[in-house]
Amino acid sequence: PLTTIAADDPVTCAIYAKEKGLLNEPGWKRFKGIAKRDKKMLRQVNQAKLRSFRSAPKYQYGYEVPRDYDHAMKLDQRNGNTHWQDSIQLEMVQLDEYDTFIDHGDKNVESAPDGYKKIRVHLVFMIKHDGRHKSRLVADGHLTDLPVESVYSGVVSLRGLRLMIFLAELNGLDAWATDIGNAYVEAKTKEKCYIIAGREFGDQEGHILVVHKALYGLQSSGLRWSERLAECLREMGFVPCKAEPDIWMRRNGDIYKYIACYVDDLAIAAKDPGSITNELKDVHKFKLKGTGPITFHLGCDFFRDDNGTLCMAPRKYIEKMIDTYE
Repeated sequence: PLTTIAADDPVTCAIYAKEKGLLNEPGWKRFKGIAKRDKKMLRQVNQAKLRSFRSAPKYQYGYEVPRDYDHAMKLDQRNGNTHWQDSIQLEMVQLDEYDTFIDHGDKNVESAPDGYKKIRVHLVFMIKHDGRHKSRLVADGHLTDLPVESVYSGVVSLRGLRLMIFLAELNGLDAWATDIGNAYVEAKTKEKCYIIAGREFGDQEGHILVVHKALYGLQSSGLRWSERLAECLREMGFVPCKAEPDIWMRRNGDIYKYIACYVDDLAIAAKDPGSITNELKDVHKFKLKGTGPITFHLGCDFFRDDNGTLCMAPRKYIEKMIDTYE
């Protein structure tokens, strides 16, 4: 029986013998070499599963999402459109408008500045709930040096958001939502790193680009953006709530105006939320998207039932989960 089992599955026999302490017993010694390698073999199996998972098609809202730049180009070719190409082009144009990188010239001619570390970047793709194709250039932040200071940056809790919406209803305030476009690159980075531009950079391919702004993916970018937004809100007269620091408040007569911050997604409760969004655009030059009465925010739909009661329900989120499963 031992010979039969060993011939069929020697790895199982080796693991069994190791667990039972039989590797030095007659008949079991031949599995010693396999037992020593079992961890390596199991690691290889897990890596193979991970590769399979990474290469499997991924979908959002019924659209296939590309894995990388080449895959995005192939999907456009297969679908007979330029949705992903246009999305990538828009992202690169916006990064250029924000002076995200400082071009130091061709890598074959120029050298990287002293004290700067070379890292990589990659594109992340997603589909928005309204079908828009979104591309984001993200830094491989794990390649940068670990910051010695804290880089923690908080976000509003679900409880805090619900309380703010409740206060808006209680006091007859209008609830709006808005999204600050390319928020992180509104702030400068303190990390010293550079990249070698890839094909997505067009004419700059092969150039040494020093990262000047708080690019998505860098370890300190969340904190840098949080500091930038906090500075702007303080200039507007808002102060953070002591119980929920990511809800900012400003007195307006006998009530308050509120702004709940979740990175670059803002929920606003005020008598005149339009005045707040206008100040963010006109004074602080933020590019706002999806500005208006709150209907969809942080993966949740907001709507009124037949009685006029404001309700929260993750309809689109559930639809996305079903589409992904299918």
